[in-house]
Amino acid sequence: MTSPGALAAQSAGSVLASSGQGQLPPPPTVGRMLLHVSPEPGPLLLVALMAGLYLFGVSRLTDRGDAWNRWRTASWLAGLLVVAYALVGGIAAYDTALFSAHAVQHMLLGTVAPIPLALGAPVTLALRALPLRSRRLLVKVLHSRVARVLTFPLVGFAVFIVSLYGLYFTGLYEASMRHAALHMFLHVHFLAVGCLFYWPIIGLDPVPGRLPYWGRLILLFVTFPLHALWALAMFTTNKVFAADWYSALGRTWGSSLLGDQQTGAGLMWAAGELVGAMVFVALFVQWSRADGREAAREDRRLDRLLGSATDQVRGGVPDATGTKQEADRETEQERQRQPGPEAELVAREAAYNAWLARLAANDAPSPQQPATVRNRARGAGQDR
Repeated sequence: MTSPGALAAQSAGSVLASSGQGQLPPPPTVGRMLLHVSPEPGPLLLVALMAGLYLFGVSRLTDRGDAWNRWRTASWLAGLLVVAYALVGGIAAYDTALFSAHAVQHMLLGTVAPIPLALGAPVTLALRALPLRSRRLLVKVLHSRVARVLTFPLVGFAVFIVSLYGLYFTGLYEASMRHAALHMFLHVHFLAVGCLFYWPIIGLDPVPGRLPYWGRLILLFVTFPLHALWALAMFTTNKVFAADWYSALGRTWGSSLLGDQQTGAGLMWAAGELVGAMVFVALFVQWSRADGREAAREDRRLDRLLGSATDQVRGGVPDATGTKQEADRETEQERQRQPGPEAELVAREAAYNAWLARLAANDAPSPQQPATVRNRARGAGQDR
């Protein structure tokens, strides 16, 4: 007579076989993990399409003589390669048999791949390569309310943290093992949430509502302990996630179910902290380069001010109307650049020194009243 436990195991085994995800793979080896390719045409076609569209945009730029950074192209292709390996590579063959393999796949899709994808700047490429009508449509989408909400850094941060805790400490994880559609949806969810989190932090594309560099560093710094607490909770718990699923597989090789889960939790903690530290350093580098570019722009602006002052000294004091128009134009340009307080102070000092130089060249008796105005005033008094 068959016991109730055996009947339950047989029922679970039939569910696994019917789902197409319950077939136990052979023991993992280095060669199988690196070289195996799962016959999944959907992810391969999607990755090939994203690579082809990107390269087509780059070819349009180069055909008309515009340059595009090769490092951005390499970064985008590297991110797609990580996505392809996570979905159809050797790690994908074990994502339903080993929690540790699922953990690596999770980190590749949600933490590793979004970073090179963001550094590839696909939105910037599209804005430069698309025709005018499509470009206007993309700009309209980027400035929409939905885009502003999704790209707000705190939104990506909240979704990132909630997804970590919500997936594993509920029944959603085991349900994703039993349903192929939900399993694939979670893969897309991991990648999308990672992009939402990392794109406003380290991405090169124009993003509405982007925080300054110091704000992005603080947000990244806050994420570290929350991620560590999540990994620690998974590592210290004695509950095996999706225990019925893994038990029904009947795996006889590898570590125990709890040991494999602890290995996966440790991998996710270590990889998350390592990637976060690398992003932290990369943000400092971006901040330093941005300050350098801002300093170079300010130097060019001051050079234009000094050159204009020198021309005025050599050619005499210009007409007041022309001077006002030129000053208004210069003020509007500086307002668009939005310089910082220190840069504005330096610019005002340079303009004031140039004004003093003009007064000295024209032998003006008072800095409050230019010579032309004084002469007009005297002429008006003589007429009276």
